[in-house]
Amino acid sequence: MPVPEQPPVLADGVVTLRAPEPRDLTGALERAAESGAYTAADIERWMAYGIRDAWQARTRLVFVIEYQGRYAGTVSLAPDPHGNASVHYGLARWAQGAGVAARAVRLILDFGFGTCGFHVVTWWARVGNWASRRVAWATGFHLGETIPAYAEDGGTVVDAWTGWTGPDDERRPRGAWFDVPVLEAERIRLRTWRDDELDRITTARTNQATAHFLPFIPQPFTVEDARFWLRDMAEQAAAGKRFNWCVADRATDVALGNVTLFGLHPDEIGDGELGYWAHPDAQGRGAITDAIKRIAEWYFATPDAGGFGGKKLLIRTAATNQAARRVAERSGFQHVGTERAAFPLLGGKLDDRVVYDLLPTDRSA
Repeated sequence: MPVPEQPPVLADGVVTLRAPEPRDLTGALERAAESGAYTAADIERWMAYGIRDAWQARTRLVFVIEYQGRYAGTVSLAPDPHGNASVHYGLARWAQGAGVAARAVRLILDFGFGTCGFHVVTWWARVGNWASRRVAWATGFHLGETIPAYAEDGGTVVDAWTGWTGPDDERRPRGAWFDVPVLEAERIRLRTWRDDELDRITTARTNQATAHFLPFIPQPFTVEDARFWLRDMAEQAAAGKRFNWCVADRATDVALGNVTLFGLHPDEIGDGELGYWAHPDAQGRGAITDAIKRIAEWYFATPDAGGFGGKKLLIRTAATNQAARRVAERSGFQHVGTERAAFPLLGGKLDDRVVYDLLPTDRSA
């Protein structure tokens, strides 16, 4: 199908996509100032005739996003020679967080497939651009591999997340995206880790016990290892695979340890497994026990009550890991079995693996 000569007006009752108008210049300049990527002269040329020229040349089909009667950003499709296109979008700060970008992308996808006849629309974003990835997830893109040195962003070659969608795909998420909740107890706060806490992570994960019971963790655990681990935890949450909490002192906010909830089967058994570790100066203070009790309270609560709605929690550890076993038992978990020679240790040795579980009907839950 041919591309229209002029941008049509597309609307869903909340967001409108349309051609630029003179009144949009102020908003476009404000957004450019937020990003710092373009000069005022660049924006003035782009809004005055750049968008029009790109549309007529079929190099980029750009729409202004109007929200609450104001310029909110742009969304566009860049056609390629093979009958496909890539999608690009940017939103003013004031309009973020309300689902505006996702609405705009759904509208332009319907236009691209239904009017222009594109076969596939692709998406990419610089690794770490979680806002862009969230929009791609919300609009049903198949999220693909991370490609090293895939694109140029701000004059720098960057690694990129990628994705694609087709005309018959639904414009809604394909799976869960876990937003890690902030949970509090009397002495601790459970939250996400910050980038300025890398030293706390490296110290906690560089020790003899970690090397012995978790031999797959590199020793010593470096700052670069910690950065990779934080990125991986964020990736796992975005893929709906695990929750990860920093256990912080409620009064000082100093990081004391970590608890991870993984192995989730919410649509089947309704269970999940917990893993945990503590910083050396936090060991013996009961912080991890307090954290696990608080996570269990949230995990067993129904979604209507702000919880996860799980049915069982598990802890599996080496039979000789007395510290981990004490935490499980003090958190109210019951020892329900032992798997012989099932837990790998340092040097290729095997230990028995003990299994603990906790049900919502248990008194401690």
